[in-house]
Order: sequence, then C-alpha cells, then structure tokens
Amino acid sequence: MTLEEYNQLGSNFAHCSGANCERANECLRHAAHKMLAKNTQESYVVANPAVITGAQPCPLFDPDHKERYAWGISRIFDNVRVADLDSIRRNLIYTFGRTAYYRIKREERVLTESEQQEIREVFTDMGYDGSKIEFDRYEEQYPTVMRTYKFV
Repeated sequence: MTLEEYNQLGSNFAHCSGANCERANECLRHAAHKMLAKNTQESYVVANPAVITGAQPCPLFDPDHKERYAWGISRIFDNVRVADLDSIRRNLIYTFGRTAYYRIKREERVLTESEQQEIREVFTDMGYDGSKIEFDRYEEQYPTVMRTYKFV
C-alpha cells in the first residue's frame, strides 16, 4: 500500500496490529497499521485487541487486495440493434433500479466486478456477446475506499 492509498482510507478506518491473527498479512487493516509511522493525522482509530482473538472469521477482516471497478455505461449500447435497445435498457433498470441506473450512466456510481458481470449477462441473454461489453473507464482500487462511491 502506498502513502496515497493509505490517505484515502479516512480518519475513521480502524487499524489492527494483527498480533493474534493468522490472516494479518492478508488484511488491509493490518497493512494500514504498518503505515502508522508515515501517518501525519492527529489521531487514528485502532481495533480493540480483545476482539482479535485469532478465531476465524475475524469480524474486522478487510481483504488487502484491489478490485477492478467500472465507471459509466455510455458506450455499451453502441453495437445493439435498435429493436433490442428498449428491452436491454428496461432489463438494466429492473436490475439496478431507475435511480441507480441513471447514476451509473452519469458516472456518479461505481460498478463492482459482480455488477459488471450482471450487465454482461443481460446482453448475453439478448443474444449479444456480453464479454465484449466495455465500460467508459476502469479503476483499480481497494473495496473499502470504493464503498463510498457505490452508494452515494
């Protein structure tokens, strides 16, 4: 984790020493704890060591890996037959809801990998090659950081 990525976590993100945890090396909270020497904030949140008993699954575990998120759907209809356009759009609105659909379209809401797959399946069900669907742009980021964009 870089210092820039660490600073995106926010001041209320709980750091964990991982003293008793067998998955500490896979946990974003432990990686954040190792970054404390570079922390310039006045205060930070630390997980209660009594909660981290070593038993799995840990209630505070947050995976230390990035996922590929997508923004925008302005180009997904480029190769769609006019006859299928309304049907596909209705299916997407049914899948995400009207508000979320338009927020996704305006790049105000991010799409997770599973949501990208749902969109591809809508196209596949209509006879298109869903694997060729490309979104407006992609971003590799920690899920913890992206949660704020998903439901805003």
